[in-house]
Amino acid sequence: MQVNVEITSKQIFKDHEDGESHKCLGEITYHNNGTVLEFTEKYEEQELKFKMTILEEKIITKRNGQDMIFDLKNKNKSVLATPYGEIKLIVSTKKIDILKSNNEIKQIYLEYEIELENGERYDNVVQISIN
Repeated sequence: MQVNVEITSKQIFKDHEDGESHKCLGEITYHNNGTVLEFTEKYEEQELKFKMTILEEKIITKRNGQDMIFDLKNKNKSVLATPYGEIKLIVSTKKIDILKSNNEIKQIYLEYEIELENGERYDNVVQISIN
């Protein structure tokens, strides 16, 4: 089913915060064991293709070849490809809230910490609204 997707994200650093919001079209598919949300976000002259597999206690996100797993029980390692090379990071999920109406997902809320390979840490808050 085609849906409108609005992504609002905030990165919280020690000395400042950064944030952005984007709207795009997406496709959501409901399965017996989970839900798949796919959308393409345009960001700084590039297109980021997302595929989110939403399960009971975790969300697996694939974005242009990068995998991130948001899991309340386990920290997860990931590699971020940048124009300057790859950066290894650890994702520690603090909160996952999924709001449903009539068994359809209307909103996904994530709070997580990213720890970069150089030891720098920052928090992220992401809200995805689906209409």
